[in-house]
Amino acid sequence: MKTLWLLALALSLGLPGRAQDDAAKPNLVGQMQEMLQRSASGHSPTTEEIQAVEGAPGLTDPAVAKALVPLLTRALANSDAAMRGYALAMLVGMQSLPEAPTTDGTAPAPATKAAPGTTPTAGPAAYKADVAKALVPAIAAIGTRLTDDDPQNRGLTATVLGGFSPDPPPALYPPLLAYLQRDDATGAVALAVVNDLLQIGPVSDETAAEIARYLRRTDLTPDAQANLVEAIAGRPNQNQAVDKALLTYLDSDDASLRARVILSLPQLDLAPELFADTKARVAAIASGGQDSLAVVNAAKAVAGCWTQVKMTTGCPQY
Repeated sequence: MKTLWLLALALSLGLPGRAQDDAAKPNLVGQMQEMLQRSASGHSPTTEEIQAVEGAPGLTDPAVAKALVPLLTRALANSDAAMRGYALAMLVGMQSLPEAPTTDGTAPAPATKAAPGTTPTAGPAAYKADVAKALVPAIAAIGTRLTDDDPQNRGLTATVLGGFSPDPPPALYPPLLAYLQRDDATGAVALAVVNDLLQIGPVSDETAAEIARYLRRTDLTPDAQANLVEAIAGRPNQNQAVDKALLTYLDSDDASLRARVILSLPQLDLAPELFADTKARVAAIASGGQDSLAVVNAAKAVAGCWTQVKMTTGCPQY
């Protein structure tokens, strides 16, 4: 009885509690409902309104996510690109950053989201597990925005889909893999899709085969290929089939691309025989001096320190 009385007193005094914390959080359902109503009256979301929802601190309540699904689906089908962008930005804002690691033994602190357009340092943002499950029915509608008329919306879509890690639902893969098969998938969105596929979980054989096929496209520019090298080598989810396809860039006519591949070799996961063959090739380039200066210097930086696959530190040496 005493416990109940104390609880009632605390509530009557307005002491901090979960109810107050929840009340302080943005009402995402209300915001989306209001924006849809205003859109029907001709209002187009402003850049500031889009940035505001994109910078939200993340969502932990799956019930809110479930209530948002039909509203988000309506917004994503809206004829106004800004309204579609508002929905995508809200989905980005619903993602949460992982807890920032500590080195002093104390409990990890919640990471703070970076401002829109900047890169967070605590790791990629993702939906809380229960929130991700609640959003699964919206994936099909989200996936269609990979081909949105607005380039910014296409980029936001890739960011949204990448948030379904580390336990992605099966529905996530069809729109991502289908995009890589498009004739026009040669730019920044395709790079973001490859990043998504490497980020969201262990790379399956089907996913690896599609990425490897994409890497061998003949219409990719050297700059696009170099960006793919950076993206793949920097991911912890390595795959031998993907990395083998990446090595075909060693035969490129572009010297800067060949140098970039050589410098990334220590980070890749290569089969033993391919590792040995490629290591011998790098040593020959370093000692022969017949290639361009950038390629030879890259080979010299790697030849002496590349002793095993998937090295994270110590190689290359400068």
